[in-house]
Amino acid sequence: MSEITIVSAYFDIGRKNWKGLERDNNKYLEYFKFWARINNNIIIYTIPELVNEVLEIRKNFGLLNKTKVISVKDVTKCEKEIYIRMKKVAENKIFQTFHFHKEINRPESWSLDYNYITSLKSYFVYKAVSDFNLEGIVAWLDFGFNHGGNLGLVDKNDFNFTWNYNFSNKIHLFAYQKININRPIFDIIRNLDTYIMGGIMIAPANLWQDFYHLSKQSILSLIRCGFCDDDQTIALMCYYEKPELFEIHNVDYWFDGIKKFGGEHFKTDTAKKIINKPYKYYRYRARILLGDGHYTLAWKFLKKYLITKIKG
Repeated sequence: MSEITIVSAYFDIGRKNWKGLERDNNKYLEYFKFWARINNNIIIYTIPELVNEVLEIRKNFGLLNKTKVISVKDVTKCEKEIYIRMKKVAENKIFQTFHFHKEINRPESWSLDYNYITSLKSYFVYKAVSDFNLEGIVAWLDFGFNHGGNLGLVDKNDFNFTWNYNFSNKIHLFAYQKININRPIFDIIRNLDTYIMGGIMIAPANLWQDFYHLSKQSILSLIRCGFCDDDQTIALMCYYEKPELFEIHNVDYWFDGIKKFGGEHFKTDTAKKIINKPYKYYRYRARILLGDGHYTLAWKFLKKYLITKIKG
């Protein structure tokens, strides 16, 4: 069982100006610093201005020799055709008014840059696999993973370990609600719903090419229908297309992809995890699930709504 190679990326999409969702470059560097002490090899793609800062963070943990940071001057050129076509979709007023429950401020319903950047996750992992001849298990981990301890993994020192796990020869995705294969994608997009947790995705190096090609075709399929959405919907579409390539793990929390698969020592605070979640979304999910007869899952969301509402 060899250690897992981690790939990540960060690009400034102007979040510091998003009302209620403000996060600037320094905030993301703080997020990264929380988990950057992990002993695994890491490959990170980012803007030229942050290359040295990312390297310095890993250097301070004595991990510079296990770190590669690649400067990307213009991320819109990575998948230029997709960016141009996605921009046309995002600017269409019909698409902008397609989603239900506008009070839920979700960037996949309005942000071109957010949808484009998140759709590049499999692209960057496949590129890393190709450029650096990676072997073994390769994981995508969001640059802002765990939001500096605010999403449930509370002790930064727990990341001072070498992550490894005996994953099967599949693409591993983590879902926080059971996937309904009969539910059409347009309905999921319209309801701003989520099945797959996009912050962590894992696969053997040789399967990232398949994942990338499936993702690209899924993105183009959405575009042809006048839609765009984030990586979580794209990953679900990939699973719909070729389920035999995937292993879906049904988990409870966003951090379970590492906590339950090699990181069992992590200390958690599941109440803290949901403090910053929008309570309106939990209320909305509970209402939808009740209407569909999914009473157990609806109760889970209702509890999250009540706790989040009480805490703030």
